Amino acid sequence: MRRAWTNRWDELTIFIDTGAAYLAYIAAVHFYLLVLNPKVATVQLISYYFSFSFVVIGVFWLALKFNFKGYSRRWNQLPAEIAMLLVANLEAGLALALIIFALKVTWFSRAIYLMFPAISLVLQTMVHIAIKVGVGRMRGHGGDQRRLAVMGFPHRVAVFTETVRSVPEAGMQVVWDWAIPLGDRARGQEGLQQLRKVLRESVVDTVVLALPVGDDVMMGAIESARRQGKEVRLVLDEVGALAHRSRLYDFYGNSVLVVDSSRAHHTVDRALKRLIDIVGAAVGIVLTAPLMIAAAIAIKVREPKYPVLFIQQRVGLNGRRFPCLKFRTMVPNAEALKPQLEHLNVMSGPVFKVPDDPRVTPVGRFLRRTSLDELPQLFNVLVGHMSLVGPRPALPSEVAQYGEDYLKRLSVRPGLTCLWQISGRNQVDFQEWMRLDMEYIDSWSLALDFRIMAKTIPAVLQQRGAH
Repeated sequence: MRRAWTNRWDELTIFIDTGAAYLAYIAAVHFYLLVLNPKVATVQLISYYFSFSFVVIGVFWLALKFNFKGYSRRWNQLPAEIAMLLVANLEAGLALALIIFALKVTWFSRAIYLMFPAISLVLQTMVHIAIKVGVGRMRGHGGDQRRLAVMGFPHRVAVFTETVRSVPEAGMQVVWDWAIPLGDRARGQEGLQQLRKVLRESVVDTVVLALPVGDDVMMGAIESARRQGKEVRLVLDEVGALAHRSRLYDFYGNSVLVVDSSRAHHTVDRALKRLIDIVGAAVGIVLTAPLMIAAAIAIKVREPKYPVLFIQQRVGLNGRRFPCLKFRTMVPNAEALKPQLEHLNVMSGPVFKVPDDPRVTPVGRFLRRTSLDELPQLFNVLVGHMSLVGPRPALPSEVAQYGEDYLKRLSVRPGLTCLWQISGRNQVDFQEWMRLDMEYIDSWSLALDFRIMAKTIPAVLQQRGAH
């Protein structure tokens, strides 16, 4: 029964947020047609925008449905809800852009496209704040209190109980707690008996357990709670903390918990990022084709006997090797000359960088300074070797010298640009470079990718850190 109500509440909150998005769309259309550009406000154009509103509703509903699971319940905090709303609006905005491009909706105003997701986020946030404030006040005055029974290790029980006490707006009350010292089986069995008694004789809504997964006391407590239809919440230990973005699925009868170290591994997010890569790479190839042709001609005129492209084995996703494409910028025997220049290396760690490298040709120096030498990597992105945004692809010889902490950068596809690229490139030392890559992986989001791409063009034009 509780589960059914939870699902109904989830659907209601998604419906409310979709309604807020619809109102934002109507507000953006009215503002554009009545204030910004009233001259174009014809009956036909208004009917177009009204008809398209059904597409808007569908896209926003799907984005909210994918991102939210019980997000308005008392266990969640307002910042987490707003963060999910931000992601949903970004994803919906991107989906609408693809739909507008695919259907050639030329009458759709870019001003409206930019305005209404922002208005939507503001309206949805206001609704969530109103709900949190209103419900929080009601709970703070004793209404709708959720009564908790807490059992587990002493420190975890104490911390959780203090947390509940310090946030009265959450509307929770610990009515029973039981601490079990590590290895004290007698105390654990006694606590299990006491829990069964409390569940039978007292009003308890939720059982909170802070014990290792698989512990016999925990399994007994879960079974007792389930028999009486009580909700069970688990306070995760250090191992469980790694599963903050985990997901559970059934693999042919086997319950499998996928523990991800970052959101970049989530299936839906991975698929959306890949879709952006394909579209972005295809558009990029079309737009930069004249530049690539000009670069190829310049290289061929300078060195007619040698190939235009330099193809080098690089390390990609989870250690996969792939042929990384670049325009050739060095003399043909560049690798043989490398040992003679080791003393000029300005980078710490396994990376080799030489300012004013004598192996670089005049044409190659221009291509490197403007980053045009990396344009062929758009084809690597298109076929799936790379991504538009991600850690720069490393050489196998560099990866062989990585410490265990740095191998994490191989857990995502390498990219054309990254935090390092917009932070000064060769002006950043190796340790800082690795730190930036770890920061990107741990805090990945589509919004972060868009910010990096937006900052890449100015960084390239200013030629920051380029050799």
